[in-house]
Amino acid sequence: MSLVPLLELSGLSVRFPAEPRPVRALDGVELELLPSERLVLVGESGSGKSTLLWKIAGLLPEEAEVTGSCRFPALGRAPVPGRDVGLVLQDPFTSLNPVLSVGEQIGEVLVTHRSASWSAARQAAVVLLRRVGIPEPERRVDDPPHRFSGGQRQRIAIAIAIAAGPRLLLADEPTSGLDTVVQAQILDLLDGLVREQGAALLLVTHDLAVASRIADRIAVLYAGTLVECGPAVRILSDPRHPYSSALVAIARALEAGRIDALATVRASPGEPEAAARGCPFAPRCAFAFARCRVERPAWSGDRRAGVACHLAVP
Repeated sequence: MSLVPLLELSGLSVRFPAEPRPVRALDGVELELLPSERLVLVGESGSGKSTLLWKIAGLLPEEAEVTGSCRFPALGRAPVPGRDVGLVLQDPFTSLNPVLSVGEQIGEVLVTHRSASWSAARQAAVVLLRRVGIPEPERRVDDPPHRFSGGQRQRIAIAIAIAAGPRLLLADEPTSGLDTVVQAQILDLLDGLVREQGAALLLVTHDLAVASRIADRIAVLYAGTLVECGPAVRILSDPRHPYSSALVAIARALEAGRIDALATVRASPGEPEAAARGCPFAPRCAFAFARCRVERPAWSGDRRAGVACHLAVP
């Protein structure tokens, strides 16, 4: 018996008003996330990863023009942010309130979404701080965020995100700006918490090393378009799209210390209107041919696995 998807995106497109023409941030994204599954979105800056995350979290600005659907079949209703969906942002120093103690910020979630009293919420905050690895939580629960290190602040942000026991945890570059050791600790913490709570995880990153550590599946975005999706092991070992292949090659070069290989993805993204006439990646693709520049490749696959490339699909 197949599981009912927790999250289902169908033809999701997002545009933002701009001059001289609207900016297309997402274009026809089709994705699925099952309960307890860990999906990682990868792609360079400007690929639409964060826009996709913010749409799922219900935090897009009012002026955003959205078409397609974002559904939660396993919930059977629209999710309640904070209760059904937790969010961990990239910079905890700006996402945490500087004038409230960390205990108050964790407790607020429990008071709002679990009808806890403030005294019970404070006790629960101590437990949550201990779960995410903050030392001496009984003493630190009343400290403001600036008294914690960067890695500790990210742990506190995670504690806030999981406080109400969400079904889905969204994480937007949660290890950006942290050193390698702390990055690994945060990823292991996220992995352990979602497994413990039975939650699904949707994590955004530009770092394939991060994806390889935590992902069940990987989805690759380029210029707002989903170009490849599939099991993490397959994407990392045998990518089918040239852009995915370039990202994997760069990650391997960095791991091996071969800086000369970092020019694998040449040039920079082309004009959006030009990309709309064909494959968005064609201006940068070493394998592009005439068809790539005039015909947009169709998605071959389903919401769980597939590719959009004329070379990959005969």
